[in-house]
Amino acid sequence: MQKKNKKILLLESIINSDFLFLDQDNKKNLRYAKSIINLNKFRSTSLNPFETLKSIKQLTRSLQYLSKQNNKVLHILVENKQYLSVINSFLSKKDSKVSFLVKDFLVKEEISRLSSQSLLLLNTVVKNDKKLLKRLFDNNIFLINKINSKMEANNFGAYKVYNDLINFKKLIFLLVIIDLVLNENNN
Repeated sequence: MQKKNKKILLLESIINSDFLFLDQDNKKNLRYAKSIINLNKFRSTSLNPFETLKSIKQLTRSLQYLSKQNNKVLHILVENKQYLSVINSFLSKKDSKVSFLVKDFLVKEEISRLSSQSLLLLNTVVKNDKKLLKRLFDNNIFLINKINSKMEANNFGAYKVYNDLINFKKLIFLLVIIDLVLNENNN
């Protein structure tokens, strides 16, 4: 059996996890939408595979940057309480060299200024919240990734993956990517 290329494996995983489909009809965001599917009163939006792949590569590159740092902290903000416990249980490995802070709000704990920090917002929208942005910058969190299906007027320099995490398969796909990228040296 031939060894598959990593890019092909990533693309296959995106397809298998339904990451290219939104469960709701979304006509507003034509940059990300490729087509709208109508099937027996069920409407779904097919996302542009190239835009989706590009944004996932940006996410993996920012996670790779974080993984190469000495002291690393990944803040994950998620509003869904069920997802909160799933993410905590999935990422709570004892041999991980990354500290994960998974909450539904930004932690105000004092974290060492020497540690490299990144923020991942899952289905959480930051609406012109200047206090939150000030708190992020005061805590030395400059690398921000967002995954949601909202079009925001001001992106505040964050990397964006346009998708919704309503489907549980998408969350699992995302957690596997995070785990593989951040713990690739441990394997």
